[in-house]
Amino acid sequence: MTLQELEARFAAVTAEPEHYHDQQLGMVACQEALVAAQRGNYGVGAVLVPRGTVVGQGQNSVFYPHFRSDLHAEMVVMNAFEDRHPEVDSMRGYTLLCSIEPCPMCFARLLAAGVETVKFLAEDTWGGMVSHRQHLPAAWQQLGLRQAIGRAEVSDSLRQFALDAFLINLDACRQRLWSR
Repeated sequence: MTLQELEARFAAVTAEPEHYHDQQLGMVACQEALVAAQRGNYGVGAVLVPRGTVVGQGQNSVFYPHFRSDLHAEMVVMNAFEDRHPEVDSMRGYTLLCSIEPCPMCFARLLAAGVETVKFLAEDTWGGMVSHRQHLPAAWQQLGLRQAIGRAEVSDSLRQFALDAFLINLDACRQRLWSR
């Protein structure tokens, strides 16, 4: 699949009215994932929402504009939000929705931040942490008890798009990391 084909597929994604909220947030996350992929980064996007209003969105920026190992989509969104809103002392009521299952680094960040709900569109069977959270140290597992974590309710076409956006540059990005 090419980036042009991926772009055309995004334009053709269908909405699922019964999951309107997640579908709309998923569209934002997938748009960010597409931009990340177009820039040569991992195709991952994220959006932060308290009670329905988007307060942050971002994309993976590990390789573009320059290498920053910590700039995964979830980290970009949380960094920007925390910098803009130092007065927020509780993430209760906030949802972070990402296009792909969070990796261990991002998952730990979301646990520590206390984001009440973490949703993802597609599973990352190779690097995702949500399905392996029982292997976290006890302190991290305890933090996770205060959160709702799982798959977003979106259309199959949007879920597949999120996975494809992630996979399109995966091998090239891994090679870049391994060659560092």
